Amino acid sequence: MSTLHLVRQSAFSRNDFEQCISVLAEQDSLVLMDDGCYNLKHPLMASLLKKDNNKVSIKVISTHAQARAVEVMAGISQITMADVVELTFNHNKVITWQ
Repeated sequence: MSTLHLVRQSAFSRNDFEQCISVLAEQDSLVLMDDGCYNLKHPLMASLLKKDNNKVSIKVISTHAQARAVEVMAGISQITMADVVELTFNHNKVITWQ
């Protein structure tokens, strides 16, 4: 069963991202949005990318990252809000971390 994880808060100020990472399963998708885009620069993201070997699909809403002047690194897909809507229908459940 796949889960779509929507991360809206920065791990620099809260522990939601760390909790999210602890429950990620192989078929899950992780979407960074709002202040969650700052997690692209958090050490947890680097360790997730190393540990995970791309088993979890990691995405960021491109306009949200641009608004926060956060550079998107290789291995992270840039999507739109319309894509998020489609993802909600392609997963068994959705969890919003906020």
